[in-house]
Amino acid sequence: MPKQTKLSPDGSSAVANAPAAGASVALSALKFSSGQVSPAQKRFNQLLKQTETLASKIEAVRALADSNRPLFNQILTPLEQQRTVLMRDMALWLGERLKRKGLTARQQDSAREILCDIAASLAMAGDAAMQELHDAHSDESLEEQEKAEAAHMKMFMEGMLGEEIGDDEAAFDTLDELMRASMAKMQAQASAEQEAHAQRQSKRKKNPAQLKAEAEAQDANGALRTLYRQLASALHPDRETDPHEQLRKTALMKEANAAYERRDLLALLHLQMQADLVDGEQVANLAKEKLAALTALLKERVNVLRHELFQIEQQTKDEFDLPLYAPLSAASIKRHLVESERDLREDIAMMQHDLQQVQDDKNLKRWLRQQQQGSIRKQVIFEMGDMDDRDNSDYF
Repeated sequence: MPKQTKLSPDGSSAVANAPAAGASVALSALKFSSGQVSPAQKRFNQLLKQTETLASKIEAVRALADSNRPLFNQILTPLEQQRTVLMRDMALWLGERLKRKGLTARQQDSAREILCDIAASLAMAGDAAMQELHDAHSDESLEEQEKAEAAHMKMFMEGMLGEEIGDDEAAFDTLDELMRASMAKMQAQASAEQEAHAQRQSKRKKNPAQLKAEAEAQDANGALRTLYRQLASALHPDRETDPHEQLRKTALMKEANAAYERRDLLALLHLQMQADLVDGEQVANLAKEKLAALTALLKERVNVLRHELFQIEQQTKDEFDLPLYAPLSAASIKRHLVESERDLREDIAMMQHDLQQVQDDKNLKRWLRQQQQGSIRKQVIFEMGDMDDRDNSDYF
């Protein structure tokens, strides 16, 4: 079942916005197309094309997820719910059966192990009753297990980082708490290393290439800042008396703030054209006059878009439970939907059969033995490094 992509507070996707479709107007105006094109201008055109291609790919991935999400929810959600009910019924039935006599000590241990595995997986999904059932039949509660796992992981992370996470006596109740603290520690280490590197670099004499890069970066920042200030001056809603025009300028100013924050040259230029601050010819002249500065901004934007494309592809694969190495396409998502539906229906049929069989003690004992044998085979395969377990008798 696909997991909903996280949204930012304003309801937009967690992945930063790609350039708006209207930015293609600014893109066309910037492109060098007449007469002889210099190598620098050719490189500039290539960067423009890359921004357009990457933005299109980002929107295509987002549209792909949006178009498939309803179908996944319609087909898989009822099956997932049915499987959950069956797992819960099995856990509850085993709990009741363990209250009665007739099972050997080994059979009771097998039944408890199966019960705890099923209950733990349901408890992780937020089923408090299943957590209580697990803790009633386990030597160690789920909370105690998580604390033990967090303590073990803390030792591992401290060994990897080379320093303690938190205070000397700090204990983490959950793995989430530990991972947040570990990430904070790693970020602090990375910041300290970057600061130390920057200090070392500042003491060294800069070569011509570094000086040129710094000058281009300053020009790029200046160009971006100039575009934004012109927009802010022209679009400030407080200076507008007409209510409808004030609403329009408020919306445009919000877009300008977002575009400036993500350093989106094309979006800012498009907004300038919308606000009638420049026309196509003026944008073309700007490209000629500030070629190095705008090239630096486009290089930066291309890198951002590449990261955003990778991020949204990984989010989409995670949402639809696709392998990270698998290609992302409508065909691969459809194929995965078919496979997921088939697997869920097979699980449900197997669980329904098992629930019917275990009502009889003779069949229950045989089933417990099969589950135990399946668990042993699974452990052997795991130790051999092959996790491709095809044993259909082990469904929890």
